[in-house]
Amino acid sequence: MIPSTTASEDSKSSGAVVPSVSPPAVGAAPRGGAALLVLGGRILLLAAAGLALVAAFRLAGARDRERAAAEEAGADRYVCPMHPEVVSRVPGECPICRMALERAGADKGPALDRSGTIDVVARRVVTQLVRVPAWAAADGTVTAILHEDDLVGLAPAERASFFGTSAAGVGAPARLSSTPPASWDRGTVRALFTLEGAGHKPDTGWLELAARPRSLLVVPTSAVLYSGTGAYVLAAPAGGHTFTRRDVQLGRILDSGYGAGLVEDRFGAVVVLTGLAEGEQVIGGDAFFLDAERRLQAARGKPAEVRR
Repeated sequence: MIPSTTASEDSKSSGAVVPSVSPPAVGAAPRGGAALLVLGGRILLLAAAGLALVAAFRLAGARDRERAAAEEAGADRYVCPMHPEVVSRVPGECPICRMALERAGADKGPALDRSGTIDVVARRVVTQLVRVPAWAAADGTVTAILHEDDLVGLAPAERASFFGTSAAGVGAPARLSSTPPASWDRGTVRALFTLEGAGHKPDTGWLELAARPRSLLVVPTSAVLYSGTGAYVLAAPAGGHTFTRRDVQLGRILDSGYGAGLVEDRFGAVVVLTGLAEGEQVIGGDAFFLDAERRLQAARGKPAEVRR
C-alpha cells in the first residue's frame, strides 16, 4: 500500500498557489459596525455607573441629614447657666467661669417657677447725710459731684460745708450756686457751691449736706443685677406674675437704716431714677439665681422670663 501525500505536497507538485488563512490576533479591535456597537456599549456602561454614583451620593446625603435631625431632636445639650453662648454635646465645665454645664433638655416649661422674695417698688423717706467729693478754686467756687437724687429737696442757696485737706476737720460754710447743675456721668451731676467769706485757696476735699427728709423711689440692693450694658432688675407690673428684665438708672446706694422707720433694715437699698414706677414688683431674693435660669431658658429658645 502506497501512503497518501499531504495537500501541501500536492500543491507543490502541481504548482498551484493556495492562500493561507491565519486566525485573528487576540485583542484586535473589531472593525465596522461591530466597533460602533462596542463603543456604544461602553458609553452606556459609563453613563449607568455615573448615574449610580450620583444616586448613591444623594442617598447618603439624605441619610446624613435625617441622622443629624434625629440627633438634634434627641441628643442633650449642655449649657453654662451664666454664659448661654457656651453650648456642648457632652457634660463638662464652662471655659469662661468654670461652672458646671447644665443639661438644656431637662426643663420643658416655657418659664421658671421658683420661689423668690417679691418686693413692691415704693417711695421711702430717706434721711441720710450726704457727703461727696469736691474741690475749691481760688475764687471760692466749690465744684461737687452729686448723685441726681441728692438734688431732691435742695432749696435755693442751700447751705453746705466744705472740708478741705489743708484744714482737716474744719468745715468752711458754703451755699448752693444759682448755676444749674450739669451732667457729669451716668447718674451723677456737677453742682457748684460758693464759699462764704474771702481769702480762699485752691483745695480738694469733700462737701457735706445736712440730713434732710427726701422722698425717693428705692428697691433692695439684692434686686439689682449688673451687666456690660448697665444695671437691671427682674420686674413685673403691679399685680402681674411674669417678671422680665428691666433696665434701670440708679442713684445713690443707701446703707442699712437709710430711712425713717427702717432702723432694723440690714441690707440697705438703692435709689432708682428711671426704669421703674411706684407699685411695680421686683424680685429681691434669689434674683441672681433666677436670672441665671432665665438666661438659660433664653438659650433654649424659650421665653426669657420668670413666673411667680
